[in-house]
Amino acid sequence: MSDAQVSLRSEKKYLTSYSDVSQEEAEEILGFKFNTFYRSQIPIENFITKSAPVELKRKIFDRLIDCIESEGFPEATIAPMNEAVITDNVGMILITIVSYYRRTMHRYDIELTREKQIISKDKEFGGNMEFVVTQIMNSANTRYLLVVEAKRDSLGKGLTQLLLTLKSMWNINDDHKMVYAFVTTAINWQLVTYDGQTWKLSDSSTILLGNMEQREEQWLENNTQLLDAIYTILSSI
Repeated sequence: MSDAQVSLRSEKKYLTSYSDVSQEEAEEILGFKFNTFYRSQIPIENFITKSAPVELKRKIFDRLIDCIESEGFPEATIAPMNEAVITDNVGMILITIVSYYRRTMHRYDIELTREKQIISKDKEFGGNMEFVVTQIMNSANTRYLLVVEAKRDSLGKGLTQLLLTLKSMWNINDDHKMVYAFVTTAINWQLVTYDGQTWKLSDSSTILLGNMEQREEQWLENNTQLLDAIYTILSSI
């Protein structure tokens, strides 16, 4: 083994990446079959207790249109498609809603981080998650609230990594409060929640439409449940 390989292994803070865990291994760790879990989807409306302000929704609409106009529609089957286009759309939604909530509710303890490493309490698993929303409790303690993982072509592909990360977040927080996660293709989003006992999975929610710039009122009426769900999550702390 080279000196570089030895150095890399010694610097690694966990044994196995979440993305390297097979579905079978994850099912054993989590205690349920993914097929059964995926068939247990419930409407995303069941997770919503607060609606995002219309002002915020219109702001997000305008920024999504900017993304689509400048980089194209983030559909994996439309060539050429760059993974960065997907994360740009996802990031635009999260940046706008977290910033709005911080300023209007004076919740400056809430922060959005990109490519944040989350390591399980026992150091067994770890990995970088694309977007993480945290609550800064004090100079020494951070509470994990929400993690978002973007996938190019399939919501199901990110599920193993997402579930293991969510379990790690709950264990690290150690406060018996709900933790949340989304897996998304930028077009469609699914919410997962975990309270230490029960896992829940939402139906897929569509946030982007074809010819969207001409369908703002339709979008506001039928396609903003995701924004309501994120706003509800931020309001839960």
